[in-house]
Amino acid sequence: MLVHRTTVSLVSKSYLTPNYLRLILKCDDIEAYRDVPLGVNNKLFIPPQGHTTVEMPVFNPETKVWELENEANRPAVRTYTHRFIDLDKKELTVDFAVHEGDSIACNWARDSAEGSQIGLAMKLKHRDVLPEVKEFLFVTDMTGIPVVAALVATLPKDAKATIITEVLTAEDILDAHYESKANITTEWVINPTPETGSQLSSIAKHAWGKLASPNFTHITAEYSTVKTLRDFLRKEQSLTSAEFYACAYWQINKKEDEEREKRLD
Repeated sequence: MLVHRTTVSLVSKSYLTPNYLRLILKCDDIEAYRDVPLGVNNKLFIPPQGHTTVEMPVFNPETKVWELENEANRPAVRTYTHRFIDLDKKELTVDFAVHEGDSIACNWARDSAEGSQIGLAMKLKHRDVLPEVKEFLFVTDMTGIPVVAALVATLPKDAKATIITEVLTAEDILDAHYESKANITTEWVINPTPETGSQLSSIAKHAWGKLASPNFTHITAEYSTVKTLRDFLRKEQSLTSAEFYACAYWQINKKEDEEREKRLD
C-alpha cells in the first residue's frame, strides 16, 4: 500500500454556512496526489492545541510503533475527505462541519491562523468508490457532505441521484454543495439536536423504496442511523456490500478518540 505523507499549511478559510467551514491548504508536493480521485479518505495529523507546526510520527519496523522525538508533540489523527485538489496552485481544499464540543479537528479548523501546519497522509491507489449503475441514493449529515459532494460531482449526465442531507439549521442548507452533470434531487432535513437522535433513517428507507434497479446506496452519518439503514438493506432487503456502502462518521455519546465501528457492510 503506497501512502504519501507530507505537511500542509493554512492559506485561508471561510464559512460557507454557519456550521460549515472551508479551509484552503498549501501543499508544496501536491503533484504526488495527481491521480488520487475525489471522494476518498485521507488522514489529517493535527498538532496539540497551541502548536502551529506539526511533528509527524515515524514508523519503527522493529518495534512496530509510530515514534516521535517528543511524545508531547504527538498529533491527533482524524479521517477526512478532501473536496478539491488544485495542482497549479498547489492547494488542497478540506471542508469541516463545525460544532460545539470537544472536537480536536473542529477546534483546529476554527481556531487556526494562516500558516498553521497539519500533517497529511493519503493512499495513492484506490478502487472505485461508486459502481457503474445509473441510480443512486446518498444519505448523509453535515459530516458527510464533503465526500458526497465529491462523489456526486463524478457522476455522468445519464445518472440519477437522490441526496438526503441532515443539517443543523435552515441556514446550513446549501444546494451549491452538490454540483453534478447527473440529474440530482436534493432533500434537506433540519435537525438542531442530532446528538439526541435523528429521523434520517426512516426518511431514507422511504426514498430507497422509490429507486429503480439496479441502484447503489451510499450512507455516511451517525452510527445509529448508519446501523439502522445497514440492517434494513442487508437483512430486510438482502442486499450485498456491492450494492451499498455504509460508514459511521461519529457516534452519540462517544468522543472522537474512543473506539467505534465505522465501516458497516
